[in-house]
Amino acid sequence: MQANTATATSPQEIINVLRKLQTLDDEAREIRNRRTERLDHLERLRKVIAHMQREIDDKRGKLTEAESWYRTKSGELDTDKERLVKSKSKLSGVTRSREYVAVNKELDIIRKNITTKEDDVAKLVVAIDEFRAAIAKEEVKFADWRTEADQAERDNQASLDTMDAKIGEVNVRRSAVAAQVDPAIVKRYQRIGAARDGKGVVEMVNDSCSGCNMALQPRFAEMVLRATSLVQCPHCGRYLFGDSALPSSAQA
Repeated sequence: MQANTATATSPQEIINVLRKLQTLDDEAREIRNRRTERLDHLERLRKVIAHMQREIDDKRGKLTEAESWYRTKSGELDTDKERLVKSKSKLSGVTRSREYVAVNKELDIIRKNITTKEDDVAKLVVAIDEFRAAIAKEEVKFADWRTEADQAERDNQASLDTMDAKIGEVNVRRSAVAAQVDPAIVKRYQRIGAARDGKGVVEMVNDSCSGCNMALQPRFAEMVLRATSLVQCPHCGRYLFGDSALPSSAQA
């Protein structure tokens, strides 16, 4: 079993060590938050790009469908025009009135079909042009976002490595500081911090805990000010200190 090498034994010394730990923990947490923000930003970029890609693919699918329908309608239109030419030719050779009426009726039907199909083809031409213009516009935006994402991807690993190195350096200093106090107290401080938004030790302000803002009984407030014993807030459990001076340094 490893011997306890703690050098901070008095309440004031222990509080000072805990405050140094809190400073280091705040520093590490701030770096981790920046790291998370960077990763979140990159993930948002990826989602935007994926969404834009789906939008472009959807428009391309509609363009392909419109182009296919255009070819079908154009083919039908050409067929009807050929039928119109043949029917007109047939009309010139008709001698009987009943046959003449029948051919004229056929011509009217073909002409109506041609008019309808010409309208359909014209609408398809407009739709195809609109799809192509929309796709071209989306592709320009997509290229800009893709460039930003690619750059973020390239910068990301180097930045994360730098942040990880800083967190590692803070942890080294933290280990040296934590070694100055009884490990049981450090564990208790960490447990409190984990349950209280990362704050295991806070200042008493106006006889109240600045962590939970609950007023302290006078005897507790007096104990905090005198630093004659370790005092934990009866409400939130955080360790309390009674002066506003920051620790001189977070170094070991």
